[in-house]
Amino acid sequence: MEVEEETTLWDLLPDDVILHILSFMTPFSVVRMSGTCRRMNEIAFDEQLWKALFHQYYHIPKDIGIAPGKTSWFQEFKRLYYHTPEVKGTVIKQHTDQVLHVSFSHNGKMFATCSKDGFIKVWNAAYPIQLRDKYDMRTLTWKYTQFSQFNKNDTLLLVSGVHFGSQSTSGEIAVFNLEGEFLLQARVINKPYDVFGTWYNYNYLLSGNLHITGQLQSCSSIILNKGFQDIESEHESVVMGLYRFENQNASSIRTLLVAECLTDTEGEIKCNCDTNKYSTDFDTSTENLQSAKPSTAKDKQSKKVVDNVYKKVQQVTVYEGGALREKMIEVDPEDKISHEINSTITYSQAYRDAEEDIASANNDMEANADVEGCSGATGTSADLEMRSVNSDLLVKSMEGACSVCRRYSCEDNCYKGMYAGGSVYGYPLQSNILFSQDRSHVIEGQDPFPKDKTARYNGKKNMSSSSKQSSLENPSSQQKCQFPDKYLIFTRGSETFTPHQIGIKRMKSLERVIGDRVQVMPNVEENLHGIDREGYDDVDHVIDLHGHIIGLCLSPDDRYLYVNCRQWPKNYTIENPFYPPPIAQEIDIHVIDLMKMKKVGKMYRSHKAYTPNDECFFIFLDVSNEYVASGAEDQHGYIWDRHYGICLHKFPHTDVVNSVAFNPRDPEMLVTASDDHSIVVWQSKNRERQIRRQGFKGKNGMCSNS
Repeated sequence: MEVEEETTLWDLLPDDVILHILSFMTPFSVVRMSGTCRRMNEIAFDEQLWKALFHQYYHIPKDIGIAPGKTSWFQEFKRLYYHTPEVKGTVIKQHTDQVLHVSFSHNGKMFATCSKDGFIKVWNAAYPIQLRDKYDMRTLTWKYTQFSQFNKNDTLLLVSGVHFGSQSTSGEIAVFNLEGEFLLQARVINKPYDVFGTWYNYNYLLSGNLHITGQLQSCSSIILNKGFQDIESEHESVVMGLYRFENQNASSIRTLLVAECLTDTEGEIKCNCDTNKYSTDFDTSTENLQSAKPSTAKDKQSKKVVDNVYKKVQQVTVYEGGALREKMIEVDPEDKISHEINSTITYSQAYRDAEEDIASANNDMEANADVEGCSGATGTSADLEMRSVNSDLLVKSMEGACSVCRRYSCEDNCYKGMYAGGSVYGYPLQSNILFSQDRSHVIEGQDPFPKDKTARYNGKKNMSSSSKQSSLENPSSQQKCQFPDKYLIFTRGSETFTPHQIGIKRMKSLERVIGDRVQVMPNVEENLHGIDREGYDDVDHVIDLHGHIIGLCLSPDDRYLYVNCRQWPKNYTIENPFYPPPIAQEIDIHVIDLMKMKKVGKMYRSHKAYTPNDECFFIFLDVSNEYVASGAEDQHGYIWDRHYGICLHKFPHTDVVNSVAFNPRDPEMLVTASDDHSIVVWQSKNRERQIRRQGFKGKNGMCSNS
């Protein structure tokens, strides 16, 4: 005898009525409702329902669509809630002073920390986190370490520091070998110390030097240095001058970055050194970022009333009329600031259009990709989908992609077939496959770094014999070698010594094919270090942010530059370059498109900084494919979703958070470094559960005596 199923009131309700009821519930209640019966399970995961729940829960404007490459609002909610790093994991207290910087290796297996205790320390990122290497730079007359950066194949580590001396502006860059013993490979003078330095490619790095040329006038030299001092002959250069930039009003070049150029033609950048003219254009462009509906007279009147309510003044010391004076300037009140502390990144339509183009190119690539055949494509298909394809897909054809995995930037250093199309999307110094002298085809050339001396720094995999044979048998299919240009990005000043401008210089590739070898620097006999040139180099593009720049970071695809900046008061007149304007206590984040050379986004009053303008120091930020994170002086780190622009979490410390860094291979892992002497690893709820299943505790007590 069959038992008839009992009919409930829910069974009598139409689907649209149930959806309407569920729309008033929290996302977590909807999930619980989905487990009551099969019909409810089908209805509860309706995409339109989750779209509404998503926007309501995270307070996202309804006109912002789903992130490019994503197809499910439910999965997006799950990503933000369950896969965003926000749970405190390992707390490391092995530095004895303020921790100033943290950086990850590109393979995600290591991260390095710099501190005022003078040490550079390298940690294994896998749980349980353990100290891998350390070096006391005070033995080299360093006062402290302040910055580090891994080269692309994680075989060398660049470390920047400050020399001893109360008034010293000089610093030094050291390079350590990460293969085998943690050996010091090179030392390079770096002045001023906040140039920091950066890698030009796998084995060459950039540093700076400052030369005083007159009253308030100077020259900043950009120097190319070999990352290790081993040479094959006395003819090989290890250092070379690249550029000489003129400085005015006691300013100098600071904070070097190198980005891949994603445009084919030089016409994309026009020399624009007239900062006043550009400032007008730039300010006008920012007004178009809001993309809001036209304001009515009533709206304008309401806005005026609100602005009057929030007006507040603050007494500051300014330089006017040839003397220091106390002045009242208009600022935003604290209650308004606290309300806007979680403000979102507001993007222009140009940024949204670029997102769609990248997603479209990504989909086309995935449709044609043979991911399983790529030796470097590791992880699940879901993990691979999280990795975005570089923006050069917009301007490059498929002919230059890896012949194995069909990607421009292979994961885990898959370099098979990298030169198959004749276009270089890696660094030729690290390949055993070189071009012929006339650059017409690929040949198997001599390794430019013999194994008996420097092959240990190479870290590259040889091209498979089948790939070699294919290239050699079909030389007619090869195109001429095209070494891609790069952008040299730096901060500078013009009206005062504090950095308030972004300077961009397009760099022609330094790599040359000489016979069967790739050479970066000329031989010693031909290396003039730039002394044969008169005058100064032009800056191709200048972007004035009208505030003290305290942080720079490139997006993983080198398309966007994210900038931490503390704004100056509007219409402030600078009378003396040694007395810059008072700066805001709030940090704005600006987003600059390096293909369009214009600002495409801004986040107002996102986090705090209190240090005065004459003592202002760096607050480092980091950008992943899906998130933006930054430190702050309000004893917190912050993380925002990169597409939706919303603040997702605040990471508490007991002092200033100087630096943050995402694991480039695990977006669910973030590290913060603070003045409270601690390094904290933050992980997602999902990663925390996995770690517990593996038998590790979420918080590993680290001894402080090592």
